[in-house]
Amino acid sequence: MRWLVFLFFAAPALANPLEGRWGTAAQCAGLPIVAGGTRLAAPVEVGAEWLKQGEVWCRLTWFAAQPRADGLFRAARAQCGEDSVRGYNLGFALEGETLTLLWDEALVNGPLSRCE
Repeated sequence: MRWLVFLFFAAPALANPLEGRWGTAAQCAGLPIVAGGTRLAAPVEVGAEWLKQGEVWCRLTWFAAQPRADGLFRAARAQCGEDSVRGYNLGFALEGETLTLLWDEALVNGPLSRCE
């Protein structure tokens, strides 16, 4: 019974606020990347063990969350690809209601908003 009480109260703390679909307005709507194009913009989907954007999938190994005054920072090791896997150090910076992704501290995606 003690474990059930613990799990009941601990479950919200175990939830990852980064999980969900994130993107720009065009990504969330699935609009063409360029006007008249056939390739559609895709949101970034963050799950408990993976990240997906369009046809690209990455397996995530999460590191501890670091609370900040304006939100949260959490890092992960991302292994992306299928036939040729490539590894990235990926940072997730949640500030208020926006998320920024930092790939190997060089490439930045964001700020992204939660897609409805």
